[in-house]
Amino acid sequence: MSAPHGPGNRESSLKLALTFCIIDLALMGSVAFTSNSVTILGDVLKEATDTLSVLAAFLTVRAVRRSANHRYAYGVGKLENLVSIGIGGMMVLAALYVTVHSAHHLQHPIKPEGTLPGVVLFGIYAAISYGIFFRTRAAARTQPSAIMQSQAKLWFAKGTFDALMGSGLLVALIFRESEWAWYIDPIASLVGVCFLLHAAWGMTSSSVPDLLDAAVEESAQIQIMRGLVTHIDAYERILKVRSRRSGPNVYVEIFLEFEPELRMREVQSRIEAIRDDLESRVSGTQVLICPNSPSAAAVP
Repeated sequence: MSAPHGPGNRESSLKLALTFCIIDLALMGSVAFTSNSVTILGDVLKEATDTLSVLAAFLTVRAVRRSANHRYAYGVGKLENLVSIGIGGMMVLAALYVTVHSAHHLQHPIKPEGTLPGVVLFGIYAAISYGIFFRTRAAARTQPSAIMQSQAKLWFAKGTFDALMGSGLLVALIFRESEWAWYIDPIASLVGVCFLLHAAWGMTSSSVPDLLDAAVEESAQIQIMRGLVTHIDAYERILKVRSRRSGPNVYVEIFLEFEPELRMREVQSRIEAIRDDLESRVSGTQVLICPNSPSAAAVP
């Protein structure tokens, strides 16, 4: 399967994920009414959170795709980071809710009833979640994006959560006449909470640095430096390189020193050649090259 490309494929991936979330929420919600499983109840809450998260991600990607205006000259790419942090916060709240109910069931264990439909749905949804995870991860690798990376983490956690919960419920269902099996349901929920918290941490920790205008990842910096080395005969020396990420876009500012006797037309020609090469090396990159002469003041 070919990797998705461009914003349109990011939207199509999120549309698919949103459709799945709505169907999952409806089916698991109906199962929760007929069972007494805290795992299924927790999954319904988690599905509601996931649905809101994917919906927010979809609307954000559409907003980020719009052209920049006079107020936001660099676009609204950082909205992706803010939404990713919000998604992580909602997952933490869902994890706390499930933890409280699991603790109650550990103190007062009950015999699982009506969990067979939930076991089947968990198995089906685990397979689908991993499929969406691979699709979303491919889109994030093709065009780096905080929100797509957070969605990949979310779907991996979701698939693993569903697989573990389904396995736990199946064991509890098989041995439901034994009292020890009554503890499997709340314990499985607590294991799922660990995955939720891990995914929430991954989302927030990867989104905060870009809000602080941190430099882009090392792999992109290496590509930029390789491009500059390729054109080393076109300029005298590198004064400074600054970079930052805004959503899926990378902005690079390069200060180069040129020979003072060169005409501006020749300098501009060299700048365009360097810029085109660098932008082709890193997807979504916009390069600004500022020429300087040896007599120019030091770059701040």
